[in-house]
Amino acid sequence: MLRRSTVLWAVAALAAAVTAVLPAAHAQAPRSFDVLQLNLCNSGDEACFSAGRSVDAAIEAIHQRRPDVVTVNEVCASDITRMTSETGYRWEFTPVGDASTGDPARCRHGRGDFGVAILTHPDVGAPGEPVEQQFAAQDTSGVQRVLLCVPYSQVSACTAHLSETDVRVAADQCHELSGVATALGAQAVLGGDLSLVSGGEPDVQGCVPEGWYRKDDGGVQHVFAMDAFRFEQVETLPIEGTDHPGLLVQTTR
Repeated sequence: MLRRSTVLWAVAALAAAVTAVLPAAHAQAPRSFDVLQLNLCNSGDEACFSAGRSVDAAIEAIHQRRPDVVTVNEVCASDITRMTSETGYRWEFTPVGDASTGDPARCRHGRGDFGVAILTHPDVGAPGEPVEQQFAAQDTSGVQRVLLCVPYSQVSACTAHLSETDVRVAADQCHELSGVATALGAQAVLGGDLSLVSGGEPDVQGCVPEGWYRKDDGGVQHVFAMDAFRFEQVETLPIEGTDHPGLLVQTTR
C-alpha cells in the first residue's frame, strides 16, 4: 500500500501539471479579420454609373467573402438599406454635403442621400456613438467631403472619400481622417478612396500614423490598420458596374 505522503505528493504534482496546461489550452487563438473597401460609383452623376449593377456585385462579394468590415464610398442611402437587408450586416451611413445649399447631397432618381457607409458583420459587436463630420479642408468642387468613424465593441472602423480635384486638400483630409481613427483606440481600421497614391506628390504614405500599416489596390483605394492586426494577404476583387475593384485586406488579430 502506498504511504499517505506519497499519495499526497502525486496529487499535488498532478494538480500543478494541470494548472500549467490550462493557460495554454485556454489562450485565445488568432482569428481572421478582413476589411473590404468598395467605391460603388452609384450616385447617377458619374460616367461609371451602372444603374445599381455595382450594388448587386457588392452584395455578391459580401456573401462570398464575409468580411468583418466593409467600407463603402459613392453610395446612396437606399443602396445601404438594400445591402444590409440582403446580407444581415449592421450599417452606419453619413451623407456628403452640397456646398451650394448646405443640405446633404442627393443621388439621382429618388434614391436618397449620397455618401459613405460602414457595414459590419454581426460578430463585430454593437456600435457606439458614430463620429460624423465634415473635413476642415475642402476643395472648390461643391462637394463637402465627410468622414465617418464608428467604435464597435471589438474594433473601431472609419471611412471617407477624399477630394478628387485637389490632392493637397486630399492630403490634409487624410491626416484628419487618420487622426480621428487613431483617437478611437488601440484596435482600429480605416478604408476609403483617398484620391492619393503610393509614391505620389503628396504621397499617401505620409498620412499613415505611427503604429499603422497601409495596403492598396495599386491606385487610390487604401486600407489602413493598426499593428494589432497582423497582415496576411491583399486581394483585388472584380466588382461589375464600377470603375474600381474591391480591395480586400485579410488580417488576423
